Amino acid sequence: MTGTVSVAASSAVSFSVKPKLGTAELLFNCAQSMGLSPVWLTPKAVFVIVVNGQERYINLARSPLNSASSAALAKNKYVTRRILERHKMPNIPFTIAHTSSEAEAFLKTHGTIVAKPVTGSGTRDIHIINKTTQLSKINVNQYILEKYIAGRELRFLILNSKVVGVHRSEYGTSVAKDRPLQRISFSKCDWDSSLVALSKRIAKIFSLKFVAIDYLIDDSQNAYILEINTMPGLKWFHAPSSGPVVNIAELFLESIVRSILSEQKVESNLDLLNSTFSYNEFGSATL
Repeated sequence: MTGTVSVAASSAVSFSVKPKLGTAELLFNCAQSMGLSPVWLTPKAVFVIVVNGQERYINLARSPLNSASSAALAKNKYVTRRILERHKMPNIPFTIAHTSSEAEAFLKTHGTIVAKPVTGSGTRDIHIINKTTQLSKINVNQYILEKYIAGRELRFLILNSKVVGVHRSEYGTSVAKDRPLQRISFSKCDWDSSLVALSKRIAKIFSLKFVAIDYLIDDSQNAYILEINTMPGLKWFHAPSSGPVVNIAELFLESIVRSILSEQKVESNLDLLNSTFSYNEFGSATL
């Protein structure tokens, strides 16, 4: 599986001086502008909105657009890798090592590996390992081990089966050190069509309505699925380092509003149906 994305120089507009609001603040402010009467329940984390008299809670820990089961599958990196493997996706070689000898064998095979917590996201508690002595410093059976592949990162953001934004992440030289993050936003004409199709397929396999698919592109332009994030941060889409802005907060909340109104319409139709028919003792409907 290969994927290349180029950015037209004319589309690069700097946003580096624009202040970046956190995801919670972006969503809350957008909900206010949409007249959804948001109220904070916990500081800068959970708030409630009201749509046509019905409340819906916005929690940064989990998108209300995704089911709990789908989010749980994607949160577990090992389960995610197994599902990707099952569907013959461009996976990074991986393993769960139950013993030190198994971890050492995986390291010997691949030369340099990455140890990641089985659950979680971001760069916390991630270790790049190229010596067996480094393995002794971690409890290997609490991590998923993956082959280390150098390359550039691309993020494809999916909302309701459509790609709504594509970014390239510039982290610098080391995942193990703090470094300034740059996010380059691509115009739609520069999106790689094969990765667009693959991203939509992944979202369908995991039954995710809102998800970011991260890819690693190596020097030979081979694409590997790096991570699936079911509640990605939104701030970089609103204030990228360069490139077009995507108002994902508004798109996200509009999707939630449509979902609530659709549920209310179904409930209304069911109430009408129940008022039209009565049921006898055998469960058969009669007028």
